[in-house]
Amino acid sequence: MSHSLIDQAILSASNFLIGLVFIKFATKHEYYAFSQIIGYNALTLALQGAVVNTTALTLLPQKDDVNRAAAARAFFGLQLVLSLFLAVVGGLAIWAVPSSISMDEVSVNLALGMALLILATWLREFLRNVQFINMRPDLCLRNDLIYVLVLVAAIGGLVLEGSVRADSMLLLVGSVGVGTGLLWALGAGIKPVVTFSAWRTLWKEVWPLARWSLPAGVVAWAFGNAYLLIGARMVGPEGTAEIVAAKLFTAPLGMLFLSWANIFRPKVSQSITKGEVASVGGLTRLSMIGVVIIVVLYCGALTLSYPYLETYLLGEKYKGLRVDIAWWGLFFLASGMSGVCNGVLLAGGHFRQSFYAAAGSSVVSIGSMLLLSWMYGKNGLMAGAVMGEACYAGILFLGMRAMLRNVPDELKRGNR
Repeated sequence: MSHSLIDQAILSASNFLIGLVFIKFATKHEYYAFSQIIGYNALTLALQGAVVNTTALTLLPQKDDVNRAAAARAFFGLQLVLSLFLAVVGGLAIWAVPSSISMDEVSVNLALGMALLILATWLREFLRNVQFINMRPDLCLRNDLIYVLVLVAAIGGLVLEGSVRADSMLLLVGSVGVGTGLLWALGAGIKPVVTFSAWRTLWKEVWPLARWSLPAGVVAWAFGNAYLLIGARMVGPEGTAEIVAAKLFTAPLGMLFLSWANIFRPKVSQSITKGEVASVGGLTRLSMIGVVIIVVLYCGALTLSYPYLETYLLGEKYKGLRVDIAWWGLFFLASGMSGVCNGVLLAGGHFRQSFYAAAGSSVVSIGSMLLLSWMYGKNGLMAGAVMGEACYAGILFLGMRAMLRNVPDELKRGNR
């Protein structure tokens, strides 16, 4: 667990650094453009999570060493081809239709930066996923540390050159991610299998799960990132940049919850396979209590230190974000709860319930954001986002409780 926490901490620190660099050395419009691309990249990662990472987390822990290695290689080949396809399509799409990111025009460099970012994040997320499944968070920590050190040095060069823009930052992050990711893959000895026969065998196991996790991932992205798209039209690019800047200071909460999820889900998957419901229930309750304690302590510390943050980090350009930061604290409280509950459902193979929860909550979230942002501006937008995430957490909690009550019977029927 300590390796996973440290790993997420350094990744969170690198993302925090990127945000601070934009706050200090770029215009709000550049930060807004960068955030829009990050939001669309999150959509591709939702697809990766649904087809590759989530299904791998469910399937691979249940296989023996030989079959697990073969399936991991097939997953690797599949994700490489999919990421290349989405990188090309994504780059061409924003270049040809700049209005898709609420811009008048998109440069070739910005489109290329998006393509590189997709390739880099898919590669790194897959490799991290495999190492966590193999219970080797120490390898993730080592390789992520190399990535962050190279990235920080490169960002320093960008600042010294005075060229902090959305396109230059995307090209930099993408290039460092691809380069260090390829070295990681070579060092780990994970070779992709790119054959239709291997994919066909794998797909027979993947599709029964992915057919629900895929739409669930897209829907979850929609209400998790819709604030960027809705904000661009309802509160404008500068207001959206302020919301993104506020999120920067609570983002470590999301990274912390993700670090636990990397350990939590494989353990839950194995326990459910053995029918150890009491163990899963205890770990789940402990995780949810931990979410509440962490959010309260973190937000309390953030509140006390806010005057210093405003003076030394935010400056006049982003002054007055205390309320925006408070909204994000509530959002991550609900998000931490939904992450725990969804992790249990997915580990148990209940992908359909996860989809229904995401679909229902997205209606609440997007509808609330549209209406409330029209009425109350930024505060309305954030209130809608919090309402949607809280609804998601509540539905998932009820589904998780029902699933755990039925686990022993399902195992007896061999129906899980």
